[in-house]
Amino acid sequence: MNWNKQNPYLAKITSKKLLSGKQSNKEVFHYEISLGDSGIIYQPGDSLGIFPVNNNILVRAIINRLQINPTYIPEGYDLNIYELLEKKFEILTPTNRLIKFVNDNINHKELNYSLDTKNINILMDFKYGKDVLDFMNLDENLKFDVLHFLTLLKPLQHRAYSIASSNLIFKNSVHLTVSTQRWQKKTRNYGGVCTTFLSDNCELGDKVKIFLIPNKLFKLPDDQNKPIIMIGPGTGVAPFLSFIQERKYLKSDGKNWLFFGAQTKKNDFIYEDQISNFVEEKILNNLDTAFSRDQDKKIYVQDKIYERSNEFFQWLENDAIIYVCGDAQKMAKDVEVTIINLIAKELKCDDKRALEYLKMLKKEKRYLLDVY
Repeated sequence: MNWNKQNPYLAKITSKKLLSGKQSNKEVFHYEISLGDSGIIYQPGDSLGIFPVNNNILVRAIINRLQINPTYIPEGYDLNIYELLEKKFEILTPTNRLIKFVNDNINHKELNYSLDTKNINILMDFKYGKDVLDFMNLDENLKFDVLHFLTLLKPLQHRAYSIASSNLIFKNSVHLTVSTQRWQKKTRNYGGVCTTFLSDNCELGDKVKIFLIPNKLFKLPDDQNKPIIMIGPGTGVAPFLSFIQERKYLKSDGKNWLFFGAQTKKNDFIYEDQISNFVEEKILNNLDTAFSRDQDKKIYVQDKIYERSNEFFQWLENDAIIYVCGDAQKMAKDVEVTIINLIAKELKCDDKRALEYLKMLKKEKRYLLDVY
């Protein structure tokens, strides 16, 4: 059977473990999902797509705002409005269509300004943290026709998570590392669609709709002797667990170097035991950690990279491949700037020459990103 986005496999959750400590600012879970009789085979670097269900509190709040009965079945649909909003439509992220409709039908100076300026950053700032209900409530007198309202929403999409296991070792299961996204604004609590679905709604034995998302670029090299440098703070470490497990199983000769970062060692060093074992077994040749809040001056993975600039550059000269996984907005950009500075330092050259060196790494597929 070919399982895909249109035809997902219904898979059972077999393990769910909280990784982060009690005093952590984050809520990170390890999930194990059985592949059953699916026949799904994955490679290190691949992701798993999961179809979530929307938060029932938000669903009910939107239905109340629409002033309709939850059992009402809109014309042209087979499901009632509750089921549609729960399983079929995206209600966390408002579409541009919805925002435009609201703006065209109410007098809201801040919204109007954010759209009229044509400055995407101003609009993004206004939208930040707001869901569909927030835009509906910008004016409590604004009325919505249910059928038209549904056309203002987009279909509920899957969420993708990097796989944190090697299929060679875990032959009939897939492991995920997921940080639950939660935030507060005024009197409301918010949460990521899929992360809270998994953490709040799913328990052992529950089934979720999944499908494999192959990643043809973010892969281990075919040459098992090639050294690799993995940079993965927080949940960005997930694919590198699969990388290291795979290389251990295959008894690869290539050297492995991991940079990991988090807020505190005590509460946020996820998979500490597994990673420490890799070091003891000499599967991980180098491990550098940065815990930003364990000292007065904050330290991040890019600081650790620059500290090790000489050895880091020697690895590059020996054909090492750099992998970066995690936050695209800040971490990945800061890491790239640091590597450019590191190259300039070691080559004793200007930024232009260092940038050319980095472009060469990218062209040779030796600087690979899996960022979000």
